[in-house]
Amino acid sequence: MIEIYLLEQLKAFHDCGTLSAASEQLHLSQPALSRSMKKMEEILGVTLFERQKNKIALNENGMMAAGYAAKILEQEKDMIERIRAFDRSRHTITLGACAPLPVYQLAPVLSQNYSDMTVASEIKKEDLLLRGLQEDTYQVIVLTHPVKSAGVESLRWKDEHLFITIPPAHPLASRSGIHLHELNGQAMLIYSQVGFWFDLCKEKMPDTHFLVQNEMDALGELVMASALPAFATDQVGYSDQRSRNRVTIPVLDAEANVTYYCIFKKKSRKLLEPFLNHADLHEDETR
Repeated sequence: MIEIYLLEQLKAFHDCGTLSAASEQLHLSQPALSRSMKKMEEILGVTLFERQKNKIALNENGMMAAGYAAKILEQEKDMIERIRAFDRSRHTITLGACAPLPVYQLAPVLSQNYSDMTVASEIKKEDLLLRGLQEDTYQVIVLTHPVKSAGVESLRWKDEHLFITIPPAHPLASRSGIHLHELNGQAMLIYSQVGFWFDLCKEKMPDTHFLVQNEMDALGELVMASALPAFATDQVGYSDQRSRNRVTIPVLDAEANVTYYCIFKKKSRKLLEPFLNHADLHEDETR
């Protein structure tokens, strides 16, 4: 049987190219690494290296063995991650979302319905959310579109519309609507954890200087004291900005109006039934 440490050392030698570099990477002496490579040859019953004076290199057997070693190590890593994810799924319900609103409103629903489990939530990009759902890192993800895939359900949740907020004296305050490109080049306040909204704004306003704030309270104070435009939605911050004597103007870009979908594996429906019954979800539009 080939022990994992031998595979790791063979891969390190392949990647580094020399005993000295591999030894340094592994924090291992060269004689110890050399003994490991000889042990690999004994186990396999073949020669893996071309040995010359002061030089050792992988032969064709060695290159093949190093390739298999890399695959086995990757499979070991995948096994560990999947088993740990499975164990977490038995004790934890994790919500992954592309924007803050689902975290603010759906994580509490999960907590109320699964008091005996740990509820976690985070905002990530769509590709990471989809991969996490596939690998059972997330039991529920929220995207701005349904997912049409075997074994997956998508339930419509709610809509959200983007606004800008500005002081009444701002030159744009009389507008009934605005496109994001009209704000390009201005300085704007924005919260760091807004998910896909930030990507949309950077795409539509590439020359805008975004003053990014990592704390919501600090952002609120800056908005109150500043004449700079900031963002809100009809779900988050809208009424608060109006109460602070800020004018709220709807963003007219089609991408600024989104519909959220809760997406989960069909095999998780039984587990998620209490959540689904209390989250104001609608008929699965992917059927």
